Amino acid sequence: MKQTPAKPSRRRPNFPLDFKICLVEQALQPGVSIAKLARDNGINDNL
Repeated sequence: MKQTPAKPSRRRPNFPLDFKICLVEQALQPGVSIAKLARDNGINDNL
């Protein structure tokens, strides 16, 4: 019987802490769309 190698698991990106802090600061501003902020920064907006 032939064995096939296991598919590598999909990993989430590991964003730097300063990038995360910057996004949170932007998200806390009045009138900011979280979905738009995510899309503008290359993050899927439904996470």
